[in-house]
Amino acid sequence: MDNINRPKKKHTIVLLKLKSFFKLIRWFHELLAVFPFLGLFLIINYFANKSGINCSLSGFNFTILCLCVQLLIAAGCVLNDIMDRNIDKINKPKTHIIGNTISLTNAKIIFFVITGIIIAFSIYISCYMFIEWAFISVSVYILSILYDVYFKRSPLLGNILMALLTAFIPLVIFFFAKDCINMLHNKKIDLLIYLYVIFPFLIIVPRELSLDISDMEGDKADGCRTLPIIIGANKSKLVVTVFLLFIIILSIPLMFTLRYLTTCFAIIDALLLFYIYKLRKTETRIEYIKIGRFLWFIMIIGLIGFTIATVIPNPK
Repeated sequence: MDNINRPKKKHTIVLLKLKSFFKLIRWFHELLAVFPFLGLFLIINYFANKSGINCSLSGFNFTILCLCVQLLIAAGCVLNDIMDRNIDKINKPKTHIIGNTISLTNAKIIFFVITGIIIAFSIYISCYMFIEWAFISVSVYILSILYDVYFKRSPLLGNILMALLTAFIPLVIFFFAKDCINMLHNKKIDLLIYLYVIFPFLIIVPRELSLDISDMEGDKADGCRTLPIIIGANKSKLVVTVFLLFIIILSIPLMFTLRYLTTCFAIIDALLLFYIYKLRKTETRIEYIKIGRFLWFIMIIGLIGFTIATVIPNPK
């Protein structure tokens, strides 16, 4: 009987380890990161084919670049959990990963293996795609380490740095597809790239700050000095609200100057106002996590809406 149960137990353990690995590298964040890349790749190809311009982009090189970007994010996520393992034991006693389903030693091995693959991919990208990647990848990697080791424990600086690192990702397409972009000279494509950069930045700062509010207990025990610890939860909610109201105010003149994006901005503004209303009533950690997911939803809706609006012809 024991021999029959052993394969089942091994199978269960493997599945648990695999599930923990994907949670460790934040698989959902990886999907979000690849969306702007894939969206811009398809949009540029769409307008190139429509205009009859021969500027084919290599699908293989694009895949390598996407994988390298995702691995950079994964390395940062693994290091984040390694550095926050004591905090997570307080904030997430039942769901923390390091020291629970994945040992600290194995987490470090995963981090260094991912780093090795990043180096290999980065050498290829720098030599065969664009040399600027050598500087970009090293800068992003170092800033990710500084974020996990130092900046995330400081008031607001960590939130802004995280948003900047995420927002910078779509700008890489300028280097990968610069010849196509220059030949197309399409204002809609240029604007879409900037929207892919600015909109996530403006969403991620308040989202990270709201998560800091939910993690106050564990952060305080580890000696962090995040904004909610310094000014309190209620004042931090006010800061989050100000950030989101800034997005709404910024969108109003854009609705009149960029008519094809009016519907997108109107939907985003309505969703942000609903989020602000829910934030006022949020108290528990699980509630903060749920409304944090709602902000991700708003960001996804915005990016999809901007992309669709870009390819729809302007009404005559």
